[in-house]
Amino acid sequence: MDANRKLTAMIEGDSNTEAIGLLGAVHRRKDLNHLERRQQQRAISNAMITVALTYGKKTFSRGALVYTLNDRSLEKTPYAKFIDVLRGLRVVCLIGPPDPKILTAYWHEETKRRASKSRCYN
Repeated sequence: MDANRKLTAMIEGDSNTEAIGLLGAVHRRKDLNHLERRQQQRAISNAMITVALTYGKKTFSRGALVYTLNDRSLEKTPYAKFIDVLRGLRVVCLIGPPDPKILTAYWHEETKRRASKSRCYN
């Protein structure tokens, strides 16, 4: 089973993700399917977005909520074995959970390259 299927199966059994609610995309007039297209281009699933909204570090940038997954935010969660897959995922939301309105999702390259030193030398 690939990582995405395992991740989806784990989310179904995780009670913490129930607080997220329904994922909704913000549809702008000029670009109606921006989130869906970017998810496909960047290989980001709804399961990955749910993990980011549940366990990611929350920051504010230009009036939007940004959730970022890094090693520290994932290491004591059930998703610790997916650190290499999820590291660097950023989800930008207009409105946060419950029932978040998501603008876009992308891989933050600097965070993706930066691995925990303890994980590199073991």
